[in-house]
Amino acid sequence: MEDFLQEKPKKNKASAVVFRGYRRLFALVFAVAVLLQCVSFLQMQLSRYHHALVSDFKVVLAVTQPTDNPALAELGESLSNKEDVLAVKLFSPQDAMTALKAKNERLTQALVALGYEQMPAYFELTLSDRALNNIRPFAQNLEAEYPQLSLKYSPEQARLAFYSGLCLRVLNLAIVFAFVLFFIFMFMVEAYPVRGKARVAGGVWSALLAGVLSLVFFMLLTYPTGFLMPALQHFTSIERQIVIWVFCGLFGWTLGKWQKF
Repeated sequence: MEDFLQEKPKKNKASAVVFRGYRRLFALVFAVAVLLQCVSFLQMQLSRYHHALVSDFKVVLAVTQPTDNPALAELGESLSNKEDVLAVKLFSPQDAMTALKAKNERLTQALVALGYEQMPAYFELTLSDRALNNIRPFAQNLEAEYPQLSLKYSPEQARLAFYSGLCLRVLNLAIVFAFVLFFIFMFMVEAYPVRGKARVAGGVWSALLAGVLSLVFFMLLTYPTGFLMPALQHFTSIERQIVIWVFCGLFGWTLGKWQKF
């Protein structure tokens, strides 16, 4: 009778799995992997836009007074010695007209029709990031130091380059901070004693499957934009996908050891 009244130990039911992975773990890692794909896309595109804006930004100093070649060479040498000037390129009147014709042939023809058969000589300056981020005081100092030169630049492009660089730095810091927190969490799980048998292998395989399917998900998103492979090259790379898959595997291993899904 006593044996009958005693509660029998309940058997632990096996966790429901999908392709040897836990359903809840798979859903969680898949959501995180999709977010990683989004962050990878934003970081890659923002980096390309920022570097394109910075490399294309130039300050033009047009020579407003008749100047001979030795004086132009001296001015170029003086500009090259500036701390935040990375490169100086001199365009002669003939070079200036040729460069304008290559960019806009109709505008060149209109200028010639108006009697402007020659463009003034000018210097094209490539600046450092520090000068680009403080373009207004830098331009004012150049104008005060070289009154014989007329300074021209695009304030809008400088502003876009500054804010895109700022957003890129904030995004990179946020990514680094998130990865540091993840590894701290992973270390804490590793140091915590696990009760019972943890099915880590199933969690790793399920997480890797979630990482691969996140790439497939983004392939389906980019397919309507045109050719699949060129579109993929704009938002990801093999190296980025390897990082995401390794992260998903570690995430699945950590969750599989931390919780019994």
